[in-house]
Amino acid sequence: MKRVISALAAVFVFAALFFGIMIPAGLPAHAQTDELYIYNWADYIDPETINDFEQYYYEQTGKNLNVVYSTFDTNEVMLTQVMNNDERMDLLCPSEYAIERLVRNNMLMELDKTKLHNISNIDQRIYDKVDAVFDDIVINNTQIALSDYFVPYMWGTLGILYNAQIVREEDIEAGYGILWNKADNKKLDKKIFLKDSIRDTYVAAVLYLKEIDALPKGLEDKSVQQLINTVNDTMLEAVENALVEQKPFLKGYEVDYGKNEIVANKAYVGLSWSGDAVQAMEENEDLNYFVPEVGGNVWFDGWVIPKNAPNPEIAHMFIDYFCRPEVAIRNAIYIGYTCGLDREVLRGSAETVAILEEYEYDIDEYFNNEFRYPEIDQEQYGVMKDFGAMHEKAVAMWERVKAKGSKTWILFVIIGGVAVMGGGIAAFIAVKNNKGRRRAKVMVNNADVENNEKTD
Repeated sequence: MKRVISALAAVFVFAALFFGIMIPAGLPAHAQTDELYIYNWADYIDPETINDFEQYYYEQTGKNLNVVYSTFDTNEVMLTQVMNNDERMDLLCPSEYAIERLVRNNMLMELDKTKLHNISNIDQRIYDKVDAVFDDIVINNTQIALSDYFVPYMWGTLGILYNAQIVREEDIEAGYGILWNKADNKKLDKKIFLKDSIRDTYVAAVLYLKEIDALPKGLEDKSVQQLINTVNDTMLEAVENALVEQKPFLKGYEVDYGKNEIVANKAYVGLSWSGDAVQAMEENEDLNYFVPEVGGNVWFDGWVIPKNAPNPEIAHMFIDYFCRPEVAIRNAIYIGYTCGLDREVLRGSAETVAILEEYEYDIDEYFNNEFRYPEIDQEQYGVMKDFGAMHEKAVAMWERVKAKGSKTWILFVIIGGVAVMGGGIAAFIAVKNNKGRRRAKVMVNNADVENNEKTD
C-alpha cells in the first residue's frame, strides 16, 4: 500500500514537472532561480528526493532551484544524445562502460571530491572492482582512474527472472539456455522476454554459447570477464546466429515493461536486472531469480558531470546530497535496486533503519539478501567494457537480429494508405471550402519525465 501511495505522489510530482504546474514549497517567488539539468534512466529515482534537494538547495544558498529532468532507456540512446548534441546537461547517470567511452572521448570532468563530503559512504568494493577492470585508460600519456570521474548510484547483476510455478528444474539447469527454451518446456514458448539492449543481450548470448560449447575457436578458455568483452567479426556472427535461432521462443524485446508482464503471469521468463527482479519477487511470490552457473555480469551506474556542464557546482552539491544514507535508501526502496553506499553505513543510520521499517522490511533480511548484495569480487561476474571501434558493428548486428522476420513493412503500407486517403479527403475539403483558415501553433512545455519502475 505504501508503494502505491508513493507512486501516486510521484505521478503528481512528475506531472507537475511535465506540465509546469506550480507546487507550493514554501520558496519565495522573488528569489533567484538556478537550474540543474539531469539526464537519467527512466524510472530510476524517487521524485520526492528531487523536491527535497530543491528545498535543501534553497536552505543552503537562498536561491530557488528548478531541476530539469529528462530520461533515457539504454546507454546507447544516452551516448548518442550526449555525443552528437550540445544540449544542456549537468549530470548523467550512465553505466560503467558508457562512462569509459565518455572519459576516453574527453567528455567528462574529473570530480572535485573535496566537495563531496559524503563520498566516504560509498561502498569501496565498487571502486576497487571498477579500477581493477578499467586499468588501461591512458589519456595524454597519463593513467586515468575511472573512479575519479563517477560516484556510484546503483549497482546489481544481470540474471534471469522466472515463474517457479512454470519453470522446471531442467529449465534452470539449462542456464542461459532457458532463454532459448533448451529444455523444451512447452509452457515457455512465446513467454520469454529478452532485453532490448545490445550489451545485456550480448552477455546472455555469449555465455549461452559457452554453455553449449559453441564459442568460436580459440575462445573456449577465456574468463567471463574476457568473454563478455570479446567483440570481433567471428564472435558477432556466432552471437547473431544464436539470437536469430532464439526468436521463435520469445514474447518480445523490452527494457522496462517485461517485469510487469512477468508479475502479471503474462510471461514466465525474462533476462532481468537484479533490482527489477527483487521488486518483482516482492509483488509476486511465485517469482524467483538466478544468475546461471556459467557466470554473469555485475554492473554499476554512477553520476558523472560533462565537461561542458553549465552548473557543475550545483551538480557536485546534488551528488553529495544523494550520498546521504537516508536519501540513498529512499531511492533504493523506490526503484528496487541496490544503492552504491556501503551497507554497514546504511545499517548504522537510525534514520535509514526507520525508513526501511516504515516500508515493512526486515532489516537483517534486507541487507543479507543475496540478490540485493551479491559477492561482486567473484570471478563469476564480469564487468562490461566499451566495445570501442567495434561498437557500431555490434549495434548493426543487433538491429539485423531484431529486423529478421519483422512484419514492419505491413505497418508502413497501412500508414501509407491512411496518409494517401487522408490527403485526398483534405484536398476535397479544401476545394469545397474557400474560406480562409488560420493556423494556430500551440507551444507545449514538454519535459520528458516518466514514472514507472529500471532498464542496456
